[in-house]
Amino acid sequence: MEPSRQRLRAAIYARLSRDSDDSTSVETQLDDDRKFCELRGWDVVLVAVDDGVSGSVRPADREGFGEILANLDKVDVVVARGVDRFSRVTAHFAELVEMLTSAGSTLADVQGQCDLTSPYGRFVTTIMVAFAEMERETIRSRILRSRVALRQQGRWLGGAAPYGFVIVPHPDGGKYLDVDPDEAPQVLEELIDRLIEGHHLTNEIERLNNSPHLSPMDYRRAKAGTWHPPMVRSDWTYAPLYELLRSPVLRGYRVEGKRKDRRVVRDADGEPIRVGPALVSDEKWFALQAALDANATNPRRPRRKATLLLHVAQCRLCEDPTLYYNSREYGYDLKRPKPESAPQTKRMDVYNCMAAKSKKLRETGPCPGVTVNAEKVEAMVEEWFLENFGGAEYMERVRVGGADHVAEIKELETDVEELSARTASLRGAALDAILSQLQGRSDRLAELKARPIEPERWEKRPTGQSVASKWGAGDTAERRLLLLEFGVQVTVDPAYGARTWRPERVTIAAAPDTLTLRAELEALADDAL
Repeated sequence: MEPSRQRLRAAIYARLSRDSDDSTSVETQLDDDRKFCELRGWDVVLVAVDDGVSGSVRPADREGFGEILANLDKVDVVVARGVDRFSRVTAHFAELVEMLTSAGSTLADVQGQCDLTSPYGRFVTTIMVAFAEMERETIRSRILRSRVALRQQGRWLGGAAPYGFVIVPHPDGGKYLDVDPDEAPQVLEELIDRLIEGHHLTNEIERLNNSPHLSPMDYRRAKAGTWHPPMVRSDWTYAPLYELLRSPVLRGYRVEGKRKDRRVVRDADGEPIRVGPALVSDEKWFALQAALDANATNPRRPRRKATLLLHVAQCRLCEDPTLYYNSREYGYDLKRPKPESAPQTKRMDVYNCMAAKSKKLRETGPCPGVTVNAEKVEAMVEEWFLENFGGAEYMERVRVGGADHVAEIKELETDVEELSARTASLRGAALDAILSQLQGRSDRLAELKARPIEPERWEKRPTGQSVASKWGAGDTAERRLLLLEFGVQVTVDPAYGARTWRPERVTIAAAPDTLTLRAELEALADDAL
């Protein structure tokens, strides 16, 4: 039934702000609005809600109130529980009143603070809004002061805990981070160790997606009880995992900002403020960052495939000798129909040098281009490697000693550079605080540079595992690391027009220290005879 035009058409409105100390729920506000309209004989024709929207946001920019403004031709009065539900900014409220007046509508509030029927009523209403604005600024200032204090005390300010951590109550009040008692820290530790060993993050993501370990998002949902089998799992993805591995939060530091704007929060002396225990040691953290730098790639375009001979195989003639893996697919010869059971295309993956890809390089450089069958050259290298080293015991390289403080010095130099840059745009107390932090970091940097340097060394320790078993148990990335560790070098000559596989084009050698190992193995074999 259509409402009577003699009865006012009312739109009721509720707003609840995240940063407000008002505890009245949206449901309670709407219930009060309906009762108010019922007592006055008004017909409720529209209900609008803005949940989690600050009173400082212009009414026209809110989704809920925007719906009311879009239907002013059907609304005679807009009702809210209090004037502050409309706005906490005087200028915004005045703008709203003008907007409604020009459309032939008005405002009313349950608490009776709003009277727009007379100049005096408008004046009193504006004063009420001014008080609401002052209250909002007071609340905001109190929250900011509280956040600064909590930040300096190492408290967690809110939001989901990073993967590997859980949020726990702090003994002195508030919350802070602690190490997750479940599997996440172990998953991260294994991942970090493998990255430091030389595995690429893209390949590690593939490994994690094929493992039983839940992605960080699903892991968080599972702990909250909102994910369980047989629900579909979400994938581990490159960008968020890369960001986590780059974040100093793994060292227990408080961090603010994201990506390029991310920085560590510091105390008055410039020391990082901790918000929880470290998941990784400083030594492992620096090694991880170096590993990520060494495998630097655009997070949006990660490498797609681990290749066995990357930086192992090279062209004999090119200035840039690296051979790169490429996938090739060929169609069948139309003069020779393919068998019915054969696929639509045939594939032959190859290793190419840069000259093979660039006509300009072929015309101006010494190399006519090198292309070699990937499957055949990899099989040849594998056979050679296992024949020469497969019977040896795999010796793990372990770093012993060393105290050059290079990583920490580099970090301190970065801190000093960052703090120095921030002083240019600051004044007063903020500048004094940054200068104090800068002095603290500079003093620590001078102290480390003055310490004596103890050179590090590497030792090889037995593992009880043969090189052949290590090779057999590893994936492509792990086998490539073995080749690099043993100093294997593969050199390929151009084919000069030949189309068939010729093993003599390929020369395989090893670093001098591994050749010594080979001689020792041969001597042991002779003694056995």
